[in-house]
Amino acid sequence: IVTPRLENGSSEAITLQLPFKFFGRTHNQTFVNNNGHLTFTEPLSDYIPLLNSGRDIIAPLWTQLDNRRGGTISCREDRSSAVLALVTAAIDRYFPNITFVATSAFVATWDSVPYQNGEGVTFQVVLVSNVHRSFILINYGDIAETEQMWQAGYSTLDSLHSFTIPVTSAPELSSSSNINVYGRRSFHVDGSPNLPTNFLTSGAGDRVNPPAEDGTASYLQTPHFWEILFKIHWRNCDIIAPLWTRLDNRRGGTISYREDTSNAVLAYVTAAVKQYFPNIPFAATSAFVATWDSVPYHNGGGVVTFQVVLAYNVHRSFILIYYGDVAETVQPWQVSEVLPLVHCANDQKNNANMHFI
Repeated sequence: IVTPRLENGSSEAITLQLPFKFFGRTHNQTFVNNNGHLTFTEPLSDYIPLLNSGRDIIAPLWTQLDNRRGGTISCREDRSSAVLALVTAAIDRYFPNITFVATSAFVATWDSVPYQNGEGVTFQVVLVSNVHRSFILINYGDIAETEQMWQAGYSTLDSLHSFTIPVTSAPELSSSSNINVYGRRSFHVDGSPNLPTNFLTSGAGDRVNPPAEDGTASYLQTPHFWEILFKIHWRNCDIIAPLWTRLDNRRGGTISYREDTSNAVLAYVTAAVKQYFPNIPFAATSAFVATWDSVPYHNGGGVVTFQVVLAYNVHRSFILIYYGDVAETVQPWQVSEVLPLVHCANDQKNNANMHFI
C-alpha cells in the first residue's frame, strides 16, 4: 500500500490481520501518517511533534515531510515465512531472555521522502508481534540534517509509557542504537515484563515508580513490611544495593515492587532459601519483590534488568538477588549489602538472622 501524495496526508485505516498489543491496549487497525508516525484510532496530520499528546503513537521520525516532492511512503502486513524468520531472529538476538516467535510483521517505510524545506530521509518501522507479545524495530537509513522541529520515539494514551530517542540531531538516528547495531532500535511494547525465567514474574498489586529523575517510591507502611524494615533498615541507615548507579526510568523501562504473600511465591522463595541454606529451618511468610526491568543508564549506553527479593518470617530474613541483562557502563556503580558498625555492635541477633544469596 502506498500512501497518497498529500501535504500532511495519511493512509486509510489499515486493518491488522493480527491485532497489535501496545502497553495493555489492543489495536485492530493502524494509520501510516506521512509526517513520520503511526497512530491507531485516527489519522494524524500534525507535523509539529508532541509525543505526550494523549494518544497511542509510534514515531520513528516525526517532522514535516512532503512526499509530493519525491520519495515513497509504503506499508504492508507481512506474514511470509522469510520475513517472520528474519524478525524472529532479530528479536531473539536483542531480547535473549524472552521466548518469542513472530506471526506477523507490519512494515512501514519512508523511502527518500524530503523534508518540507530540505533533503530526503529514509527510515522504516516494523511492528513485530504474535498473540502474546509485541515489539518495535526501527531501521534508519540516510537521515539529512534539518532545522525543522522533529522528535523520535513513542508514547501511550495516558503517557505512562513514553520514550524519546536521546539524540541531539536527526542524523544521529543513523549512527546510534539501543541494541549495539548502528541505525537500528528495538523496543518491547506489549507491556509484559522483559524478565528472565529465574525472576519472580509480575503479580497482583504491583506498584510502579513514576518516571522521575532520581525518584523513589513512596514510604511503605504495610504491617508485614515493618518486620523486615526493622531488620534491614534499622535506624534508617542500612541499605541493600543490587546495582547502585544512576538509572533513568524517564527514558524507558519499569521499576515495580510489591509485597507478596501468595502461596506460590512463598513456596518458591522458601525452596530457594532451603536450597542455599540447607542447615537453617525456614518457611517464608512474606516476600517483598522489587524489579528494575530494562531501565536505562542515565548517560545511555544500554539498559539493566535485575530484581531483589526480601524473603522473611518473624525470625529470619534473607535476600535473593537475580540479574538479567546488565549492560556495561562508564558510570560509577556499586553492588553491596552495607551493614553499619553500630548495627553490628548493637543488634547482633538480627544480623545473625539475615542471610544473603
